[in-house]
Amino acid sequence: MYLDRSNRIDDEPRNSSAAFERQSQSDCALLSQLTLILLFVQVAFTWPLWINSHDYPRIPLLGMNFLIRPDLDIFWLIVMGCAGSGLIIENIFRLWGGFQQKSLGEHRSLSSVFHFLWMILCIAMLFVMLTNQQRIQAWAWQILLYGICFSAFNPAESLKWIRRLTISIYFYSAVSKLDASFLQSHGQVLLDGTLKLLPFEIALSESLRTAIVCSFPLVELLIAILLCFRLTRRWGWRLSLVLHLGLILILGPFGLNHHVPVLIWNAFFLLQNSLLFAGGNFQSGENGEKNVSRSRSRELLGRIAMAIALMFPATEWFNLCDVWPGWGLYASRGAKVQISIERDDLKKLPTDVVQHCFRTAANPDHARLDLFRWSFAETNAPAYPEDRFLTAVALAVIQNYGVEDRFVFIYSGTANRWTGDREVVEISDLKTLQRFAEGFWLNTQSVKAEAAENLAD
Repeated sequence: MYLDRSNRIDDEPRNSSAAFERQSQSDCALLSQLTLILLFVQVAFTWPLWINSHDYPRIPLLGMNFLIRPDLDIFWLIVMGCAGSGLIIENIFRLWGGFQQKSLGEHRSLSSVFHFLWMILCIAMLFVMLTNQQRIQAWAWQILLYGICFSAFNPAESLKWIRRLTISIYFYSAVSKLDASFLQSHGQVLLDGTLKLLPFEIALSESLRTAIVCSFPLVELLIAILLCFRLTRRWGWRLSLVLHLGLILILGPFGLNHHVPVLIWNAFFLLQNSLLFAGGNFQSGENGEKNVSRSRSRELLGRIAMAIALMFPATEWFNLCDVWPGWGLYASRGAKVQISIERDDLKKLPTDVVQHCFRTAANPDHARLDLFRWSFAETNAPAYPEDRFLTAVALAVIQNYGVEDRFVFIYSGTANRWTGDREVVEISDLKTLQRFAEGFWLNTQSVKAEAAENLAD
């Protein structure tokens, strides 16, 4: 009896470890499946952006001609589709194995395929982003980082790093909105969308509006803090559900009527946060790895990549990291770009472009081209909200449509965090604008502009 009892006691840690590993396998496969569904749905909604069936200027991230060949672009898109489809099938097998209580050995036999397919998908996504900066949508960047976790780590470690990444998204998103420009612009728009949901009209004082707008980033910051600790993690999860449900209502058809992919992305957070933070499966993933051979170099590279992903967004505060990879969601502090064209020269522009031009009281002789409305019309996706990208788009419009001497380019620098003031630069000749564009570290030449330059040579 004593020996039997001793054996049962000895078995308890092993059984607990096996149960934890099995649960981690299932959770990881389910999150992988949700991530892939997000990828396919979002790409479907923004399909023109990914197959280049649009006239919006295409701006590669790096000025390397060998990266921007149309056939190579399509090749990587096909690789994305094949790897993603293979992963969906593989995830189904993993989940089915969990439901059937298959052995951990059978789960592990699929892990090499899982890691390999996610690695291929990440490489393909990276290449299609390099060929067009606009594809670095916030949701696409998130999927790429998740893919690095899935390809580099075992299930428990993947979930741990994705939890950290999710917390960082809330943190950096909150900090990006703790400034005067958010209080004056985007925050007021979100508040108007909130008030629009009410069945009655309500007049708020300026001070009360400011206080309510201040609460938006503070809620995100509170979520990030609560999710950091096990004792408060469930409260952070519950508050995150309230946040994303609220955003779906505010940004949805009954509020501000934003683009559908924005609503889908918020719905994804509802599901993934419930998977990551609602349960109690938070212990370290080391136990489940004692008997599993793994690539130490792969894990090391994964840790380096994720450490950079967690820390680099902080450089956005100093204008180094881009707004979306820095999780500046709904932030308004970033630099702004405007391009206006003399009204007499609008006839040189295609009709599809002219319909996004409008007059302003500040410059009645010119028509301002709304680069964001044009982007939505052409690609079903927002323009990449980076001054480098928008400057490149404006430069491409001027060069491609022959309005070199009939434009006004206005650059409003990053807003002061405390006052909201911006340094404004106005340019009205092509050579000066080209020199200005060359001041950015990354590429500001569109594919069409490069092709025209090659023909001229």
